[in-house]
Amino acid sequence: MDIEIREVIDEGKTILPACTLKGQIIGIYTDIQKMQFIMQQLKQKGYVHHVMDGHYKRLKVEETFRFYMKMAGCPQPLEEMLGLFGLTKSRKKKVMDLSISEQQRLAFLRLYLYGGTFLTIEEPYHRMDADTRIITAGLIQLMAERGTIFLLLSNNLEDLLISTNDIFRIDSSGCHKMDFNEEQPTIIDEEPVIKIEKIQTKKNDKMILFNPPEIDYIESMNGEILVNVAGVSYTCSLTLQELEKRLRAYGFYRCHRSYIVNLQKVREIITWTKNSYSLKLSVGEGTVVPLSRNKLSELKELIGIS
Repeated sequence: MDIEIREVIDEGKTILPACTLKGQIIGIYTDIQKMQFIMQQLKQKGYVHHVMDGHYKRLKVEETFRFYMKMAGCPQPLEEMLGLFGLTKSRKKKVMDLSISEQQRLAFLRLYLYGGTFLTIEEPYHRMDADTRIITAGLIQLMAERGTIFLLLSNNLEDLLISTNDIFRIDSSGCHKMDFNEEQPTIIDEEPVIKIEKIQTKKNDKMILFNPPEIDYIESMNGEILVNVAGVSYTCSLTLQELEKRLRAYGFYRCHRSYIVNLQKVREIITWTKNSYSLKLSVGEGTVVPLSRNKLSELKELIGIS
């Protein structure tokens, strides 16, 4: 199935470029305005799921499940469905008393039951806790395996990478397929020489030097190299390959084509699906970076876990 997005022009300026997309789980990385135009166009072609779709807040969770399952003619047992959404322990709660993340799981129920063959989801992992992200990623993967086509819209690239590598960046210059193919590993001396190292960055026309342990992670974004320190991004003129070679001796690891992470800051390895992983860092609130599936075994061996 081809997904056609029509061009939107305002006062002679292209607001949304025309493009044709094809795939099973497709991500679009763009701004909020373009997302709104895309959802408006695609609502006639399939179910469009918005951030924090509404609920019947006075119903209990199990009453909500029964209501929607009856409407959809769902043959699955209630207990199985509650477990699938991770809401068994909350079944007696009223919807209004659920956490935001639990409400997001519940909102996904309508999409699961009525979604059809083509679904558009706005900000699929927005404001979700780790458990809800894992459950949602699993549901998307399960539905995709059954043949459902997903279009995921977000202005957060890390969120899109949870579910797919088929990501397109849409901006004023057009629609661009983002390249996440794995590179050949950089050849690095087996016995790195420890030395004093400073990483030169720039912020607001100021040159700033960081010691490697200060750095949380490094990412390649829209042709720029960004060094992330304490929740702030600083541009760097070095390539990821150069940074990888210079920082490996300080415990940094190329966890993804577009990311280098400080392993001392890694708190948790998150499994979203059998082919999708992320690293949760012990900095900020819920900071995660993607981990390529073919890097998992090497990472475990490197840090000495099974």
